Amino acid sequence: MDRDAHKDERFLMIVADDLGRSSSTNLAIAEAHDTGILTAASIMAGGEAFEEAVKIALARRLSIGLHITLCDGRAVLPQSQIPGLVDSNGWMEKSPSLAWLRFRKPGFLSQIDAEVGAQFDRVEEAGLCISFVNSHHHLHMHPSVFEIVCRHASKRGISWIRVPAEPISIVVGFRSPSRGLMPFIEWAVFGMLTRYNLRTARRYGMRADCGVYGLSRAEDVDEEYLIGIVNHFRNHVNEIFLHPDTATVAGRQELGALTSDKVRGILASRGIVLTGYGELSGSYGLQNRGQYIPAFEKMRSKG
Repeated sequence: MDRDAHKDERFLMIVADDLGRSSSTNLAIAEAHDTGILTAASIMAGGEAFEEAVKIALARRLSIGLHITLCDGRAVLPQSQIPGLVDSNGWMEKSPSLAWLRFRKPGFLSQIDAEVGAQFDRVEEAGLCISFVNSHHHLHMHPSVFEIVCRHASKRGISWIRVPAEPISIVVGFRSPSRGLMPFIEWAVFGMLTRYNLRTARRYGMRADCGVYGLSRAEDVDEEYLIGIVNHFRNHVNEIFLHPDTATVAGRQELGALTSDKVRGILASRGIVLTGYGELSGSYGLQNRGQYIPAFEKMRSKG
């Protein structure tokens, strides 16, 4: 295929995180895909509704990623193998900030390495093909953890990894007011980590999106936000991530946005191609995330 054949087109992955965390999350993700614009979902290997999530994924053309969990969830391995990572019931530290700080303790990285590998194994053994990777509360952005994740993903032939670094203009204009200063803190921290982590990704042959949106509006995405973000796309390849859930007010709001006819119409009018990571291939420029001309062998547009 001619490398420049699609240089003027824009491609969008719309990803739901937390698949497998609960039945209500699974239900929302299935509905968002079946009647809405959702193209991909990242699954929690230790989620309480993991088996149900596998059935949902296998029954659909849904691009599946691994949602690595290192906090606020259950581990796959028993406590005897990762004693510093979980309590006696197999639960990890609930606070992402505290979990991040504990990663520097002696012996933690080897336990994280083992748990990350086990999470990849469980999803693959369930019969799912993993096409991308991210993490719960973005803890994979910790530089030491990022390299562990890249190594495990690379040896399995998985080449896409999320780097959630939004432009400051998006943080200023679209952040959720209820989150206070947190979007600015995340922008600063992840912004500093992005350059380093992209170098690591390059060493392992991993690819990252040109534009990733959703961080500054975490669990508060609505129809207005999706329409506004679409109008600010400046890259050829983009991702928007959400957390739909039928059991919560915020989750139902996000589900509504994903099934909105108005949002679908805006995407169509802008000529944006909805696709999943499983459909993407070709060369990806990690050196400059804003200057990437992709070559696609297969693309799928929904609706």
